[in-house]
Amino acid sequence: MIQRRPWHGVEWSLFIVLTGSVLLGLLYALLHMNEKEHGNILLTILALLLSYGVPFLFWRPNYINTTCYPISVLLTGIPLQIYLSWMQEDAYLTINCPLMVIGFLTDRKNAWWAVPISLVAMPVAYFLILHLGMGVGELFSIILNGVLFFAIGLSLQRVVTSNEKTEKLLAENQRQYHLIHEQNNALEQYANQIEQLTLLEERNRMARELHDTVGHTFTSVIMGMDAVSYLIESAPDKAKEKLDVLRGVTRNGLEEVRRSIHQMVPNEGDMLLSQQLTRLANEFALHTGTQIRFTTVGEDFDIPKQTKLSLIRCLQESLTNAKRHGRAASVDITLSYAAEGVGIRIEDDGIGTEQLKVGFGINAMQERIFALQGTLQVSSAAGQGTVVECFIPARQLPAL
Repeated sequence: MIQRRPWHGVEWSLFIVLTGSVLLGLLYALLHMNEKEHGNILLTILALLLSYGVPFLFWRPNYINTTCYPISVLLTGIPLQIYLSWMQEDAYLTINCPLMVIGFLTDRKNAWWAVPISLVAMPVAYFLILHLGMGVGELFSIILNGVLFFAIGLSLQRVVTSNEKTEKLLAENQRQYHLIHEQNNALEQYANQIEQLTLLEERNRMARELHDTVGHTFTSVIMGMDAVSYLIESAPDKAKEKLDVLRGVTRNGLEEVRRSIHQMVPNEGDMLLSQQLTRLANEFALHTGTQIRFTTVGEDFDIPKQTKLSLIRCLQESLTNAKRHGRAASVDITLSYAAEGVGIRIEDDGIGTEQLKVGFGINAMQERIFALQGTLQVSSAAGQGTVVECFIPARQLPAL
């Protein structure tokens, strides 16, 4: 198996130990050679350099071959060890330090052959070839030395592997932390945006509700007050009765404003829509002197409260505009029930206009209707009044 990576700090330490052991071995061999063996110094130096340098072809920074390195150590180290032991007639264990590197590089793929060859086969072959008066005890000592150095290298490998896993885990944790931090910032920004949008929506809702309820109520009251001003001298009792009615209308308008602030539907929310719209139209007709005709087409069925409220506000705004801007004398209201939804049509006989200006009231109606996937159409012509048509999809509930 080939690995292309830089050396770890542990590997540089092994390199220093290995180089130091070779230098000490070389110095020891040179100092203890007999005079008759001086002619073999060059051969000894060459053998030491080969056993030291050849394995580095397969174990160096950015190139590590975990299969060829143990083979190169066995092919160069064993002959050198046998040669030095034969020359000095003493047991030389120059391969112990390379065994640390073999232990460090051993993995599951090469352990099945590297361990038995390095720790058993190699010492046995060394023992059988040389003897040199060695007994079985010396053989076990050689094997024990090899196992010790191999275990040191293997332990260093486990330490490096554990550190690498810890570093990777730390890096992954840091990456996850930064990711979570970025996502948290994004969620905070999103939450702030939602908060701002919620505040804006609530502000717009309040503006629409107050515009519709206050405008409708004040239109009715103003029209009633105009009538009272004519009756106060000619018919004081009638004017007083009218004022009592207008006082009730004002109180009802105040309650409507309060309910709008608390986002409540009218108290008669449990009533049918046709009943609510009829009552609203009759009150407006009574206080403004407007002739109103109300017609219901189809069978009334239960619809969501929000749909009811939107249609009520649509009628309020349309009646207010018909009287205030169109100066209408009569208004025709048609409430239609169909399988696909509910619609309302408000047609007045006011002065109309060729250039219809969309103001706050119509915009408020559009927002309410469009929010419920409905449609709104407003048409007008000079001298022909104004027509407002509103339709909201509303699924008819099945009968129990």
